[in-house]
Amino acid sequence: MSKKIIAGNWKMNLDYKNSLILAEKISKILAFKKSRNEIIIFPDFSSLLSISQIVKKSQINIGAQDVAAFPLGAYTGEISTETLKQINCKYILIGHSERRQYFGDNNFVADKLENVIKNSKITPILCIGESLVERKKGETFKVLSKQLSDAFSKIKLENIVNRKIIIAYEPVWAIGTGLVAEVNDIILAHREIKKCFSKMFKGDKVREVQVLYGGSVNVNNFLDLENLKEVDGLLIGGASLKAGDFLDIAFNF
Repeated sequence: MSKKIIAGNWKMNLDYKNSLILAEKISKILAFKKSRNEIIIFPDFSSLLSISQIVKKSQINIGAQDVAAFPLGAYTGEISTETLKQINCKYILIGHSERRQYFGDNNFVADKLENVIKNSKITPILCIGESLVERKKGETFKVLSKQLSDAFSKIKLENIVNRKIIIAYEPVWAIGTGLVAEVNDIILAHREIKKCFSKMFKGDKVREVQVLYGGSVNVNNFLDLENLKEVDGLLIGGASLKAGDFLDIAFNF
């Protein structure tokens, strides 16, 4: 059985100096007390290399918040899987709602996922979720199914044999708003995601997809999700910016 995952997405909330300070704090605490869960942090690109050195002897894994849709080449402002591999990135977020909303990533999610899966051994974490309008229309399952099928449209069964694949369910209306989906809605959404994935990729060597929940998770509400078998971990935003809060969740989830 896979460990549960506690992942902190720092976004662009911290500058270089404060990113390193936070990584140091988390690493030092984990040196004295281990978490039974897998710990991942997603700093910004500028601090990835330095933080990889800070956490290299700890149980912390580092991940990138985004990646290019192509291998190495003339793509100004992008970052390659090759570079991320060399600085020991184990995970990459793909299709976060903020990337979709502000940077048009809906058009590139399939290419980015294909690039990561076919050209590296880095584990992708695909982010999907419905908007408030879609939720009110009762279209949550329809949206999740389409986002999954679109994202994996360039992936074949043989590409993911024995590959670890993670999906983060992040209802767009719950990200950074303080609103959290009802527990039963989370259960049903996670079941639907796992069902859709298993329909797309059937085979004895296909690992069961892990599904994380993200959306205003904090120290006051994470225990509501602790014992749900459908929830394989958490993708945390604001609460991951304080070492104490982040590790409170990591130690007790």
